[in-house]
Amino acid sequence: MAKLVAFIGSPSSGKTTLALKTAMAAYMDKRTKNSRIVFLSPDINVPSVAVLFPNYVPDEICSLGVILDNTDISVDMLLKNIVTVKTMKDFGCLGFKSGESKFSYPTPTDDKISDLFNALSEIADYIFVDCTDRTDDKISKRALTSADVVFRVMSADPKGITWYSSNKNMGRVENEDIFNIVTVLDKDVFTSTEEVCSSIHSVLAIIPYLKGIRQQMIDGRLYDHLSDKAYDKKIKTIISKILISEELE
Repeated sequence: MAKLVAFIGSPSSGKTTLALKTAMAAYMDKRTKNSRIVFLSPDINVPSVAVLFPNYVPDEICSLGVILDNTDISVDMLLKNIVTVKTMKDFGCLGFKSGESKFSYPTPTDDKISDLFNALSEIADYIFVDCTDRTDDKISKRALTSADVVFRVMSADPKGITWYSSNKNMGRVENEDIFNIVTVLDKDVFTSTEEVCSSIHSVLAIIPYLKGIRQQMIDGRLYDHLSDKAYDKKIKTIISKILISEELE
């Protein structure tokens, strides 16, 4: 059975980037060697495929919406349509494409969402879900409810603290299967992270600002590895919580 890892966060907190980089690091980690990993982003307001793969030919990429719109969601269908990275043969992404909106496809039923996760569990060892906090997002809701571990990401600014205050109660056990992460963004370089962290129950990691990641986004190469010792150390801390969750089962 695949391990389900969910990320949720405040707007513009760098959640998607952190979720993707963590999924990539898990793929390359010796402790999860030869694991098959899927990165799932159900955000149709900001389609992830357009952000992660801007240099790909749109007609050659399948949208998550097309998969959900099929009568049956099978393993074969996912394997044929999942977006892959050439340098990572067992790493795939699913999300929406540029130009799509909530009006592009019918709202998927609960049964269809279950079929999606069941099929994903057959092809992957780890499923990383870049969740939204929209109440009508059934995929994110399912992921947050069923996840083995949840990471709550907030930016080091008043917006992040306000979001955290409104999202404390997630129906899960704080510090056992849900962990708080603070990200330092470009505009927050001079913000006191200590002051921010004092307003939060407990912080697993403070993710440093990296200029290289911004450049990767501009170049459409966010899925490339970026070597930085301080950043890599924080990501390993996150991955360790995923593996601890697995060992406790």
